[in-house]
Amino acid sequence: MRHVFYFMLVFFGFMIRGEAATISYETNHIGGNRWEYSYTVSNGALSGNIEELSIYFAGSEYSNLAVGHTPSGWDVVVNQPDTVLPSDGFYDSLALVSGIAPKTALKGFSVSFNFLGSGIPGNQAFDILDPITFNPIDSGFTVSSVPLPSALSMFVVGLGLLTSISLFNNRWFRLVAA
Repeated sequence: MRHVFYFMLVFFGFMIRGEAATISYETNHIGGNRWEYSYTVSNGALSGNIEELSIYFAGSEYSNLAVGHTPSGWDVVVNQPDTVLPSDGFYDSLALVSGIAPKTALKGFSVSFNFLGSGIPGNQAFDILDPITFNPIDSGFTVSSVPLPSALSMFVVGLGLLTSISLFNNRWFRLVAA
């Protein structure tokens, strides 16, 4: 029993991660190979405001980046991906006023692009930057706004299935042995 407790403690310890910053996205198919990302930036646990962010576009999958909507008080610049160098493109947004305070979120960032890959465009790397030194404060990958099953719910369902299989096998073994 003690081993099960330790296993669960270690397992849940790896599952829990305090998200300092998250950038969620929704995809919108405009037509042909033209798409648009709409972003929501959340400041979950950073000690200060988010004042600058960069989202990266792999040169092999994206081209013709164009700024869509921008929240009031933010300045945006887009740098095109370059396959010759090679260099990823990026979408960089700088707060002109105060940024995104801790425990709040801001939506309204969007960029359109040609998607050169197959299927639906997926997640991208991002950095939350210090606007003075340009050093990364936090990094990660954008996440889809479409809700997916959480790791905890999948763990509980899996544990329930294993338990039911174990109980079924125990009962079957007793019936056969009798």
